[in-house]
Amino acid sequence: MPFAGFEHIKHPQPADRNAYKNYTCGHCGNKVTGFIVANYDYGSTVDWLICPSCGDGSVYSSSHQIYPGSLFGPELQGLPVVVREAYTEMRNCMSVNAFTASELLCRKILMHISVEKGAKEGGSFESYIDFLEKNGYITPPMKMWVDLIREHGNEATHLLEAPDSTRAQSTALFTVQLLRLVYEMKHIADNFPPKRK
Repeated sequence: MPFAGFEHIKHPQPADRNAYKNYTCGHCGNKVTGFIVANYDYGSTVDWLICPSCGDGSVYSSSHQIYPGSLFGPELQGLPVVVREAYTEMRNCMSVNAFTASELLCRKILMHISVEKGAKEGGSFESYIDFLEKNGYITPPMKMWVDLIREHGNEATHLLEAPDSTRAQSTALFTVQLLRLVYEMKHIADNFPPKRK
């Protein structure tokens, strides 16, 4: 529906109970009750919100979506720069329902991990997985779900059908777990206070 004019934009007062909306801020990741700075209501409704935690703005659309969406997955510690960049990009893709792109990035993260740990860049994808297995980064219990990251990434690459949100979320969660085990736990252990003698 086209814009119907500024007369349909209202500015709620802070005392109005309907001037607030609960949401997860896509900027800071906090669950907040944001103030509706302005509201457009003409056939469809759009609310402009301000986050009380970080002060950034968001839009709540008539389709009940918050923009920007909140990042998917946790903030992880100890990731090398290139791995962190790929992980952040995957989280951003999930936040806008770009599930194919997210699964492609999860597959690429497997390559980043392998090369960062010493595998030769430019090898086959199978060689990256073999390298991680042979060097103990993928244990036998992990093999099944690491294979799912690879398989889902392959399907996203080679098949026209887009992955649904459930599959993309599982691929992303398996990737988060792998990053935790390979990088974050070591980072936490390295920074854990030593025992007193």
